[in-house]
Amino acid sequence: MIHLCTLFVLPWILTVAVEGGAARLFFGIEKKEQILLLLVNTVTNPAAVLLSLLLPVYTVIPFNAAVLAVEVLVFILEGFLFRKCMIWQEKEYDPWRMALVLNVISFGTGLVVSMML
Repeated sequence: MIHLCTLFVLPWILTVAVEGGAARLFFGIEKKEQILLLLVNTVTNPAAVLLSLLLPVYTVIPFNAAVLAVEVLVFILEGFLFRKCMIWQEKEYDPWRMALVLNVISFGTGLVVSMML
């Protein structure tokens, strides 16, 4: 149980905290959009962790390539979901930029944390 928590819950908490804060700071998203961001990360983060772990085991894809491929897929999925579900007409930025920035910040934070452990 502790291992599952370490594998899935802690990365999700870190992702939600980092991306939620960055989205508010850099993009000024509202409360309703924060809830959508939480829901999107609840879907994409555990799936990304699972795929990153399974791809190198069950395919010939090396771990780093698997992580990169999964991150690109997450960016595409999140950008699509942000585009479809958020109100962008009144904003000065686009959902794809937000998805890219949030994923880069989140991934970078995860790398730093994993190096510290």
